[in-house]
Amino acid sequence: MSWDVFIQHLPSSALTVDDIPDDFMPLPLGSREEVIRAIVNVFPESDTSDPTWLTLVTPHYSIDFGLGAEDPVMSLSLHVGGDESVVAPITELINLLGARAIDSWTGQFFDPETATESLHRWKVYVGEEHQ
Repeated sequence: MSWDVFIQHLPSSALTVDDIPDDFMPLPLGSREEVIRAIVNVFPESDTSDPTWLTLVTPHYSIDFGLGAEDPVMSLSLHVGGDESVVAPITELINLLGARAIDSWTGQFFDPETATESLHRWKVYVGEEHQ
């Protein structure tokens, strides 16, 4: 089980996820090569041997990056475990891609100011951390 973050080009005019029109079609994040290059720029230790599913394991956190089979890449799923030190580089990746993200735990847009608390609440829920 993981704390998940979904990155896409979502409308900048949307203040909440509910504001995204039902018929909204996002632009691609970029070619597979461009998205992998962005991931490796922020997370240089990433294993890129499977270009549809990159992995990263550090002493403090792990991330599985789901790019899917499409090229260009329409969305990027981050399946995250570990401590709060992961929030800053995730924020950097979102910004580097010029995109927005949805925090799976809150169901709302990823916000670096509240992401640490969201990650903490997820860890309590799955029993990895005490309240």
